[in-house]
Amino acid sequence: MARKLFSPRLLATIGALAIAGTVLAGCSSPSSASTSGSAPKLIDMRLGSPGIPPVISGLMPYIASKQGFYKKYGLNVTIKSFATGTDATRAAATGQIDVAITPPAQLVQLDAAGSTLVGLEGQEFPDWVVVSTDPKVSSCASLKGQNIGVDAVGGIRYVALVQMLRTCGLAIADVHPLAFPGNANPQALVAGQLSVSVLHLNEVYSVESQGKKLTTAVKMSKAVPNTMYEMYSTTKAALSKNRAAYVKLIAAQIATINWMNDPKNANAVAQYATVTGGKKSDLLKAMAQYRALDFWSTADAAMPKLNVDNMIQSQIKAGNITAAKAPTYAGVTDLTVFTEAQKLVKKNGD
Repeated sequence: MARKLFSPRLLATIGALAIAGTVLAGCSSPSSASTSGSAPKLIDMRLGSPGIPPVISGLMPYIASKQGFYKKYGLNVTIKSFATGTDATRAAATGQIDVAITPPAQLVQLDAAGSTLVGLEGQEFPDWVVVSTDPKVSSCASLKGQNIGVDAVGGIRYVALVQMLRTCGLAIADVHPLAFPGNANPQALVAGQLSVSVLHLNEVYSVESQGKKLTTAVKMSKAVPNTMYEMYSTTKAALSKNRAAYVKLIAAQIATINWMNDPKNANAVAQYATVTGGKKSDLLKAMAQYRALDFWSTADAAMPKLNVDNMIQSQIKAGNITAAKAPTYAGVTDLTVFTEAQKLVKKNGD
């Protein structure tokens, strides 16, 4: 007669544990390989953002990540911080990352030199201002001979300064640009290392809340209309290879902007924005102005032909590229990705 090795109760317990183990094995992390009954594998992407900590242009992707929109659209996005947008763009151009928040002037220069960067989504309206702790520096003309804080030679603050100076007949040679990467500019003003700087709108609030009274010399949105602020760019080869992933990326960002622009989320957006180094109370005011400016837009890809063409022509006039090698609007933008992404967002109800 065979020996009874296990009691009925023990066998039932072992069976229950086996079933539980199967369920737990099926609950693998979203980025792990798909198994029967598990969530689909997330697509890994690397996004380059300017500033350490991030400047205001890096806020939307940060919220997309923290609020779960990238994950909702099937992506595992790693945000890589670079000292400047210039550095992030170079990394995208060489394939070190998948997409970068890019100064349009740099995209134009790189493409004129043989790169194949293309913008998928833009930010049309610049928030740049040139401000001073010296009330006598209160106009574009008064900037002549001044030391002025920028991010880097050729960086986005630098390019914005060049454009603003041109409106009053000045050139970059008429001033002395000093490089303070990322959001070091506002702190340099607070510390007295600078008296004039190119700042983001939210940085103005931050400096003033720390006891510094600022005078605005130039607002780029008024002085240089029909220009471009930034683009989300990748190479044409990367887009061709992984188009579906880029559509999902832009869709997630459209959904994020819709969430950010909802007034009921204003408090949460301001809290997220403290990642830039500002105080929540200051950022509540700044975010209201950004919404009024339509800084983050979902109506279209925010890369108007007039604005991009103006950017290309400005680079020719500045001598940074030649007319013979200047890229075209169609060459530096792809509006179809945004259009597909809009449909995906509508389908998902975001």
